[in-house]
Amino acid sequence: MEYIEMKSICKTYVTGFFAKRKIVALQDVNFSIRKGEIFGLMGPNGVGKTTLLNILISQLLADSGELWIDGKNYTKEFPVSFKKKINMCSGNPNFPWCMTVKEILKFYSLLYGLSLSDGRMSVERSIQLFELEKYADTRFDEISTGTKQRLALAKSLLNSPEILLLDEPTIGLDPDISIKIREFIKNLHRERNITIVLTTHYMKEAEELCDRVAFIKNGSILAMGTKDELQNHTQKNNLEEVFIELANN
Repeated sequence: MEYIEMKSICKTYVTGFFAKRKIVALQDVNFSIRKGEIFGLMGPNGVGKTTLLNILISQLLADSGELWIDGKNYTKEFPVSFKKKINMCSGNPNFPWCMTVKEILKFYSLLYGLSLSDGRMSVERSIQLFELEKYADTRFDEISTGTKQRLALAKSLLNSPEILLLDEPTIGLDPDISIKIREFIKNLHRERNITIVLTTHYMKEAEELCDRVAFIKNGSILAMGTKDELQNHTQKNNLEEVFIELANN
């Protein structure tokens, strides 16, 4: 079942003050995501992956094209009722330095419209899920980079989203912490069957986590499919070789 559909999405930015110039971030992007799958948006930095996520979460409007989710058109209007069903976690999270882990989660539970009782339960559940118990009363500026990323993931689950957007969730992390974050993501997907859209430029991460991937270069999709489909199509051994082949042709 096609759960999320992007049709002919285009997005252009204007930069500069005196000498203005247009930068094409997305150009005629088309893809669909099935309910309950982990879908990867692959490519180097600056090719439009984060722009796509920001359109999905309604932080940006596309210049043209259509966005459909669960059979409804959200191209120009994103009702609050659906915003409560989606959340996003970015790499390199930045929260108020003076707030503790628990205070940050409580704040966001209120921001997401949870009642005090529901918010309390959701905060405790997220703390347990991401093993943050011993950091609950620790300030944000006093926890490690890996713990900050776990906190960002915990925050993104407070409203029990149906769609979770993960923007480079392991960027800048040590290998052992990256492995643990990927395990959290796999367990989360297995237990809750959330639809996950993941951006990454780590090909091995995509191979480990994603059901299907789309390769992006210069704002356009080069190819899309399962790992096996893409490798068979290009006669390559892994996604890194697949991307090099596609990018050069």
